Amino acid sequence: MPDVPTESLAQSAYDLDLEMALVLPSATPASWGASVHEAARILVDRPWGRRNSLSVSELHTLSLLLFARTYTGDREPGDVPVAELREALNGPVDREPPIRDEIDHALTETGQGYDSEAFRSTPLWSIYLAVQNRYGNYGGSPLADDVAPPTPGPSPMRLAAISLAQFFADYTAPNDTRTTAPQVAPGPLVVQADLLQMVSANSVVRIRCSCGDLVRSLRVDGPTAVRECVQGHASVHWQLDAARVRVAVARATGVRPSSQGSHRFPKLMIVEAELPRHTDPTQANVYLRPASTPLVGRDDILRKLSQIHDRG
Repeated sequence: MPDVPTESLAQSAYDLDLEMALVLPSATPASWGASVHEAARILVDRPWGRRNSLSVSELHTLSLLLFARTYTGDREPGDVPVAELREALNGPVDREPPIRDEIDHALTETGQGYDSEAFRSTPLWSIYLAVQNRYGNYGGSPLADDVAPPTPGPSPMRLAAISLAQFFADYTAPNDTRTTAPQVAPGPLVVQADLLQMVSANSVVRIRCSCGDLVRSLRVDGPTAVRECVQGHASVHWQLDAARVRVAVARATGVRPSSQGSHRFPKLMIVEAELPRHTDPTQANVYLRPASTPLVGRDDILRKLSQIHDRG
């Protein structure tokens, strides 16, 4: 199947469509959706290549800033002047941007902060935490006291603020109305399949819940992918990534990656989080990839070993 779905989108619009879907969970204020769409409209001509994480951080940072400036309803995100955005982002480059405080306040005021009663992050709080994370993907164990934690570096938000300040210094709104960002409505994607498989470079395994029961249903909403097993257990797992589920459905059906609603499959293969999200599982996995040269089967190996044994 082609990487670009049959519901025709240019590759850059396809990538932006996916990134917008990942920050538009269903249970969020309307002003958040408007902020994401305004940020996407401004940044539509930025490089949305598959390896350009800076553009993604810019989308998250600008969406959060626009939300913080408009959540009270006094104005729409599109009414925020470019000069105001440039001033907010144009801070010292050797420290984290001060916009963090007003974003934190806006999320708390709208009930989108950390849910201390349920001991969990709301979807928007998770997006905010990821973009201001200064430690990267630190995988150290708290029990490994002989391994020092990494030194904090600049967060994605700091790098995005520097880049956006430079971008807005020369920004003029495009006159060409044909250049528009995708329209993405918030809402969940539900996947049901008789067989759901997680594919890595050297393994293909059935997706199971934390209790070991088979999973036959996935629900993707914003940045979160939840698996539900045949016993009704719902859980998340770091290897099950929302973007990769959406790409798998888009590849299998030809719909846009931001597609909502329910899809049912006999079998669906999803690449694990350590592989690039657009990876074709049939090409990435050593057992699924067509062999360029004939492989010796196990029967041949056993037969040769048996012959060696008989001769010995």
